[in-house]
Amino acid sequence: MKRFVLYIAAAVLLCGLFAPQQIVARTNKPLILYTDAVKRLTIYGDTTTAYRLTTEALKIDSTYTPASYLLARIERDPERAWQAAERAVRGDSTNHHLLQEAAERSLRAKKYDRAKQILQTLVKDGQDPDHFRLLAILHTLAKEEDKAIAVLDSAEVRLGKIEFFSRMRQQLYLEGGKADLALKSAIELVEHSPYEPENQVSLADVYAALGVDSLADVAYNKAIELDRTNPSSWFAYAGFLDSRKRYTEMLLAWRNIIDLESVPLSSKVSIVESITSKRDFYRKNFLLVEPIITRLYQLHPQNDKVVDNYITHLIAGNRVEEAVVLLKQRLNSSKSPTEEELKRVIEIENYLARHDSLEVYVNRAIELYPTKADYWNMKAWLQMRRGENTAAIATLKSALKFAPDATSRSSLWGSIGDQYYELEQMRKSYAAYNKALSFNLDNSMVLNNYAYHLAVTGKSLNQALQMAKRATELSPNNATYLDTLAWVYYKLGDYEDAKRVMQQAMSFDKDNSSELALHYGDILDALGSTFMAQTYWRKALERGADATEIEGRIEAQKARIAAQKANQR
Repeated sequence: MKRFVLYIAAAVLLCGLFAPQQIVARTNKPLILYTDAVKRLTIYGDTTTAYRLTTEALKIDSTYTPASYLLARIERDPERAWQAAERAVRGDSTNHHLLQEAAERSLRAKKYDRAKQILQTLVKDGQDPDHFRLLAILHTLAKEEDKAIAVLDSAEVRLGKIEFFSRMRQQLYLEGGKADLALKSAIELVEHSPYEPENQVSLADVYAALGVDSLADVAYNKAIELDRTNPSSWFAYAGFLDSRKRYTEMLLAWRNIIDLESVPLSSKVSIVESITSKRDFYRKNFLLVEPIITRLYQLHPQNDKVVDNYITHLIAGNRVEEAVVLLKQRLNSSKSPTEEELKRVIEIENYLARHDSLEVYVNRAIELYPTKADYWNMKAWLQMRRGENTAAIATLKSALKFAPDATSRSSLWGSIGDQYYELEQMRKSYAAYNKALSFNLDNSMVLNNYAYHLAVTGKSLNQALQMAKRATELSPNNATYLDTLAWVYYKLGDYEDAKRVMQQAMSFDKDNSSELALHYGDILDALGSTFMAQTYWRKALERGADATEIEGRIEAQKARIAAQKANQR
């Protein structure tokens, strides 16, 4: 800002001494425009008008240095700002203010060679440490480590000991394989300012790079002792511990960082997310991660990301009851909850089999997102559980209006067919199944259910056989589908194929199904395997089959055997 004032003062002086008023208005129009631009910018903060006035001044006189300098400062486009700064330097190549501006604009425009050239001019007789720092960085980027070190040495000769430059030189020594010089530099730095945590960390970094972990530990801990609230020391130590796979100590360091007020919340959230994103690490160190996530939640219970991470952590620890309480609190306090929040509550309530509460949130989801078929489908499922088949059909038909694709429509029509079957409305059930297959001929669940229901009624068994075969082709290890195919063979009187397929079904049955055992018993009975048939019927009884039904089968078998014996006599 002082630079602007100097230019204004000079401009006013020139106007007053060398030009009559009427000539100023004609010949010094760029200066007037520039002066007005500075006023607009400094007094009113009006960048737009300042930009326009400065541009007009340069249209009149493209060599007018003050206007080029101002334009370089307010131009947002890096390339045009650099061009303006270069014009200003051409107007006065000895002015350090102009050179500094040109260096900065060169860096922003990524013209590093030009920036280096300007900075070399500035450091020749300059006293600004920042110029030396930038020049050293540019040399480093160009892989000119020796030149970078020379610049830093020159700065300290001219300006005195600068700790940042010492640490930077030390890092360059390390990267250049000059560990002895790096260590010497780090020790000198600590001796010069032993109570600066950054210097202790710098020494620790050198020891760590040299593999002297015991001394690195000492230096890191010294840095922390000097200032336990200094996040740089904690972060450096945590990084060292991570590199050495000393995860228990690392997590303790992260726990301390969570308590530091000077660390931005975004950084703390990033720490938690980086820990939990590594699934194996998270699982193995779950108990040590617990206090980190819990403490962050205690400190920031209103932050959405923090709460999300905490809820996810609770679910990972199987504390779903606590998680759903927090989710419900958020939902109930929000007039417009996000769909993701609703989904998580619905998923947990479904997992906990709390169907009354589940229905409340499913209905809320339908109110807020009425065009999402999934919520209608879930509502229908809840109605099916209560035996409200007619209501379920109506809900499923509502879902059909919003089904996103043919696969979804096929699934919904299949469910409608199942509900009509439960209501013993076979014609409507079969019509719904046919509709489902018209949308997706390879809907294995519909193929299976349709085939089974035909087998139960004993109608269209050849059609049922083709559908059952296709279902098992689509899902070859599905015990239920294999059971259906076996049962169709049984109904067709093909007992050997029925036995073969049922044996496969039994081998894939992970649920100890009573129905599969019952059917296998029936097939074995049809093949004359009396003892084995009774064995599987009793197994079905143990798995929950109806006792009267089992007893009826055994009695019918005994009566049939007795009749056969009587006929033989």
